[in-house]
Amino acid sequence: MLYIGLIFIINGLYLILSDVYDLKVLIKDREFIKKKGFKVDTFYELKVSVGLLSIALGIFSVLNYIYY
Repeated sequence: MLYIGLIFIINGLYLILSDVYDLKVLIKDREFIKKKGFKVDTFYELKVSVGLLSIALGIFSVLNYIYY
């Protein structure tokens, strides 16, 4: 359950941040650069709500692993 919870948390963060930020690799450094011309639309709001649900499910899964 711990691994499943961590996968849900990572997947939720990816769903939320993938449209807003871009990951650039410069030699050995990684930078998060905000994308230009980003507009919030209905599809993005749906992705954010699914991402938040995934993060909440992951947190409860990790708490379940710790509790039991």
